Amino acid sequence: MFRSLAAVIPILAIILAGCSTPWKDHYTGAPIGHYERTDDVEIREVPWQRVDEALRYIDEQRAASDIHWSEWSRDDKFEEQGVLLRALQISGDPRDIIVLGRNVFRSTDDLSPQDGSLAKFAQSIGADYAVWSAHYVGKADKVVQEPVHRSGISIGVHGGHGHHGHTIGGWDETVYVPVVVEADEYAWVVYYLRYRD
Repeated sequence: MFRSLAAVIPILAIILAGCSTPWKDHYTGAPIGHYERTDDVEIREVPWQRVDEALRYIDEQRAASDIHWSEWSRDDKFEEQGVLLRALQISGDPRDIIVLGRNVFRSTDDLSPQDGSLAKFAQSIGADYAVWSAHYVGKADKVVQEPVHRSGISIGVHGGHGHHGHTIGGWDETVYVPVVVEADEYAWVVYYLRYRD
């Protein structure tokens, strides 16, 4: 029983890890379920420089304003959103588009926005577009689980009614141990957009 349980634990870890994605884990924005799920979503990549420059410009404009951005007029807010949409290469009128939320995170994982996981999450929050960009930031430590194979011989002594006996058996198992390795780290940003109904 113990041998079969040891074999199942790594499989369960992989299955449970599959339930969570970086897109969901690092999402901030409109609550999931607030908007109706979409049937189709367009996944787009844009150059990091475009997004980075737009976000820096937006931060500078907010810092230079004597009025807190939450008190800006609707026109001023749409103007700011227009800066972001142009950086994301979305040509629609800012008044017709809702920015549902975004992801901002760093990761050493080998992520692929085209593997279906990003589209699935974007659909679940009601997005029509998921626009992403990634940028290499250097090396970082990463903990990975490495398999280690162990085997041995067990000897048992038993007896009763004046008789003694020995049993010899073998055991064989694979355990997973954490190992720190160096990996490439990327900064990610994803914006989720929806057309107003």
